[in-house]
Amino acid sequence: MTKKTYNTISDFLNDPSFKNWALNSQLSDVTFWDSWLENNLSKKDLVYEARDILLGINFKKEFVSGKKVDLEWNKLESKLKKIQSKKSNIFSKKNKRQFISYGIVASLLLVISVSVFSLYNFSKVIHKTSYGEILEIKLKDGTLVTLNSNSSLSYKKNDPRKVWLKGEAYFKVNKKETTNAKFWVTTNDLVVEVYGTQFNVKAVRQKTKVYLEEGNIWLTLNNGNSKKMFPGNYLEYSSINKKVLIDKKVASNEKQTSWKSDKLIFINDTLEEVLSKVSDTYGVTFKYNNPKIKESLITGTIPTTNLDICLNAIKKSISINIKKENGILVVY
Repeated sequence: MTKKTYNTISDFLNDPSFKNWALNSQLSDVTFWDSWLENNLSKKDLVYEARDILLGINFKKEFVSGKKVDLEWNKLESKLKKIQSKKSNIFSKKNKRQFISYGIVASLLLVISVSVFSLYNFSKVIHKTSYGEILEIKLKDGTLVTLNSNSSLSYKKNDPRKVWLKGEAYFKVNKKETTNAKFWVTTNDLVVEVYGTQFNVKAVRQKTKVYLEEGNIWLTLNNGNSKKMFPGNYLEYSSINKKVLIDKKVASNEKQTSWKSDKLIFINDTLEEVLSKVSDTYGVTFKYNNPKIKESLITGTIPTTNLDICLNAIKKSISINIKKENGILVVY
């Protein structure tokens, strides 16, 4: 993208890529301008003013022009004169001033109401879950989202097809046949771009894990690379290392999405991986009496409806004991 100097609103308005950012119409431009804005905070006001002009919004304090005010004022005075001619003694000077004041207040209230309505339409909607809670969400566009425990999903009220995720969620995106509109899921590590499909995203510990169940999706990684995923693909990306850690095709989707049915499925997973998922679900901390225990392998299904039941199932599947000491679960 050509480097340009942006010092005036016109500079932004005349840039096609900026228009794409303002209208959320092209992912590469959205990514570029989001990054540009982070590095040019001194021009934040100019950026948002230009964006608002493109969207047809005006949040300036000067809501009404001087000519418009004079015109409306003359209309009001004309009406007052007609009223005075019929009832000349009704209004004293004091009453007239009060009447005019009420009119000004009413006008201001109308302007404030319009501003609040506009801000409301562009406000954020946030869904959050606590530990051990799963939430079913239906977005305005018909997309279904299952939000896992200790997770949050947010989006602008007027744009539910661009969401931000922290934690884990399963998406069943409603495809827009007529407009072919895209759906975006953004985490701290990457951006998922789809039209209509089903997939799972988990963003924790500075890593994002994506599993695609059907259809295909595009990933834009925060190292600048892009990747296309196909059904059955599983990918893990680290924002610390700025690289893909795992990229493989898995045989079964049940293990990746079993959490939706209040259970976790493990196939030759280490005890450390198992307890890490339990920690994500319930917010508990584990400590190992012997570090070698971490590498013990587990295969089986563990229910997550209750922490005690979950821990008992793990203890039965492997020769360990788990005791709570000073708020920490110690593994022996």
